[in-house]
Amino acid sequence: MSGFPFHIGRVRLALNSRLQGVNGFTGHGDVTVLFWRSGAKKIDIGLSGVAGRSADIFINGAHYQSMPLEYGAVHFTVKTSCGDIVPDLTPGTKVEICQNGEAILGGTLGVRPPIALFQPPRKLIAYLRSKAS
Repeated sequence: MSGFPFHIGRVRLALNSRLQGVNGFTGHGDVTVLFWRSGAKKIDIGLSGVAGRSADIFINGAHYQSMPLEYGAVHFTVKTSCGDIVPDLTPGTKVEICQNGEAILGGTLGVRPPIALFQPPRKLIAYLRSKAS
């Protein structure tokens, strides 16, 4: 596990949500928020099927940050370890992606056990270890 930039066992809480199209928009995406025991926080947002050059992130109705889009998709990350400001988020927090003042994607954060976020890599590591021995 030394190749990972984080330690799975040190994640205290993970929140996530699927972002579904609203107001007739058909794009989609995911948002994941990780809270480490050290106090560090990280938000990952992945979107696809979104037209335009940029979109705005709204958290509980308040503008959080803008993000650039490229070819209708984006993988956007902010983390406190890089000096970014990550707000305190809780289960039930509403996340919206807006363009031109209109919501195009939305979802509500819910709790997801941290271990569930990392199952594929753990299975891959177990497989590779079994082949190495």
